[in-house]
Amino acid sequence: MTTGFSKKEGATAPKKILFITPFFGRTGSEMQLLYILENLNAEKFEACLFTRNDGSLLKDLPKYIKYFVGYKKSRNYLLRLFRLLLYAVNVNPVEFQLRKIQKKVKADYWYINTIVNRDAYSIALKLGVKIISHVHEMPLYYDMVKEKTIENLLKSDLCIGCSKVVCQNLEDMGHQNVKLLNSFVDDRFISLSETKISEQFNFAPTDFIWIMAGSVNAIKGVDFVIPLLKELKPNHKIMWIGGIEDSGTTAYAQIAGKAAFKDRLFFVGRKSTDYYDYFNLGKGFLLLSRQDSFPLVMQEAAHLGKPIAGFNSGGIEEYVNDKIGIVVNQLSFTELAKAMEKIEENYGTYDKDYIKQYAKSFNATDQTLKLQSILEEI
Repeated sequence: MTTGFSKKEGATAPKKILFITPFFGRTGSEMQLLYILENLNAEKFEACLFTRNDGSLLKDLPKYIKYFVGYKKSRNYLLRLFRLLLYAVNVNPVEFQLRKIQKKVKADYWYINTIVNRDAYSIALKLGVKIISHVHEMPLYYDMVKEKTIENLLKSDLCIGCSKVVCQNLEDMGHQNVKLLNSFVDDRFISLSETKISEQFNFAPTDFIWIMAGSVNAIKGVDFVIPLLKELKPNHKIMWIGGIEDSGTTAYAQIAGKAAFKDRLFFVGRKSTDYYDYFNLGKGFLLLSRQDSFPLVMQEAAHLGKPIAGFNSGGIEEYVNDKIGIVVNQLSFTELAKAMEKIEENYGTYDKDYIKQYAKSFNATDQTLKLQSILEEI
């Protein structure tokens, strides 16, 4: 495999790591994986990637990293057909493919990104492959998987948590080898254009726009926007960037928003190339999640110099200090509205340069070096 790096004479052969992720799309945990793969020292670690989906981030993957796409989403029609034949003879296609990949790449470790890779855990245990689990989820997200997946997660040789609270959750379940690696943003991916997106909206100069970002769903608190808007002054408006999930909870927020707050609540959907242009329309960033580990969107806001307000849903309390924003107790809408209005009143005192520099303290270079130190230990 070509790595793009020359190997020094007599150097130790790099450890081979198969990174496994569900979609490799623009979710926080998978953007995080992309940043890791972009910055990982290829002289020390030879990386390859398996993703069940032909995700949008594959086009951004370094060219020297070999990747494999699950048969179900393969661009090769014959492989999609082969998957159906495997099912017909009662063979798990994901297990068949991962066994074949492992035989080819002979990975020293499987690096399982997020807990939703249920097949990967059981297959790695069958093969006796060492498991590194990168956990981004809080216990509320554990509900997405079965009990057996959590049991298999705890058999990992190493668990990496993206925040202190995530690490504590793993230790609460008895795992003995948990390491902290705070999530981070690679600011090389943050860019703004001259596109005048604001012209799409009839915002007044006195409006205070709050940006939310991420999947529009109940875990992220989509139903919280309605009671919050009832408490806020009329000039406070909320714009949410992210894929809109088809659910009754999301429907409630959309329908109620159109009925009572049609000029104050905007769901703009998923954005790609102009994502940060929409993000930059806001004066502040709002986080309403029921539980959130150490969200990248919070850090993206800081990289853009935005003050942050939100409920104490987990990692936000580890990140936000008084110079960056205000965190309040969960589900206290009156308290949060007062905090948001306080940020508006004191907006001029928030030092954008300080917020941006603070965000850079969780940078891709340093955080990847920390990860490499963790990997070298094992």
